[in-house]
Amino acid sequence: MVRITPASLAFLLSLLPAYGLSEDIKPSESLVGCNEVSCPKENTYDRCTVDDKTFLGIGLARIPNVPSALDGLSLIKGVNVSQRDRGARQFNSAYYLGTPPEIDVKDLSGCVVIFNDPPEKQFDGPVKTGKDKNVTDVQAARGTCPDVVEQKCIDTLTARARSLINATSNGSVCAALERELKQNTFEGCGDLGGKGKGLGNFTVTSFGDISTVKNSTDCWPIKPKSDDLALVTENIAMGNSTATSMYQEAWKITPVLTVFVGDNNNSLVDKTSAQMTCLKVVTEDNPDEEENGSKNSASMLSTSPYVAGMAILITAVWAARAL
Repeated sequence: MVRITPASLAFLLSLLPAYGLSEDIKPSESLVGCNEVSCPKENTYDRCTVDDKTFLGIGLARIPNVPSALDGLSLIKGVNVSQRDRGARQFNSAYYLGTPPEIDVKDLSGCVVIFNDPPEKQFDGPVKTGKDKNVTDVQAARGTCPDVVEQKCIDTLTARARSLINATSNGSVCAALERELKQNTFEGCGDLGGKGKGLGNFTVTSFGDISTVKNSTDCWPIKPKSDDLALVTENIAMGNSTATSMYQEAWKITPVLTVFVGDNNNSLVDKTSAQMTCLKVVTEDNPDEEENGSKNSASMLSTSPYVAGMAILITAVWAARAL
């Protein structure tokens, strides 16, 4: 029988907080993907099913600069690709809010703005060796909003959102924010939705309209795993069968503006705050993929129609970029 002394027990207990932190996203990990949240793989390809949606990958980021009462809030993006008639592809992007167990989404008041058109700039990514030349691995590229959005734009949007919300009655804050974004220009934001396109197309959702998701699958794309997920909104875009279209839609960067309304009654925070978070699906190849590629692709065709389709799409993308 193993005896544990009081000193040994104290040492073991001291390790528990460190273990808890290892389950969290480190501050240096600005944007993480399936590898970091341990999504299951089908052969060499990432797969993440949440509720009834199966994604080719996910992107997860902590919301920066939130009030202390909201520490640990995250945003998650997943992209599903489906084939349509005449070579068309449908890209369904789903956005989730991740919350620690101590935060109930019903207690959140405010809005989420999803800017559906990607900014002109792109994240830097690792260099992957192609067949004849080196190419940037767009799939694995990651970063933060200041890498792709002018700081002046971030400051202008967040400041304008805070001042507008503070001057608006709680019942119509998101409608007022949507009007403000549609009717006005914002310094530094000329390329937020693409070169010269201003804010581009965007969707505004109230925290009161988001719905929690039941953890019923083998993929729960959040850290720590005890956190909850709530579906914020979905956006559908159409593309074609080219590699360019695949990259532009499946791995595009999505800036997100969050506004948390503060009041002294029902809100978790006592004053309004606003933040910008940039999301993107992050996928990284399995190191054994090149060696076992033919074998794995063959097994995919017989096991999973969804993953087989993803295998064909992603293989076609890399083949096109290596030419």
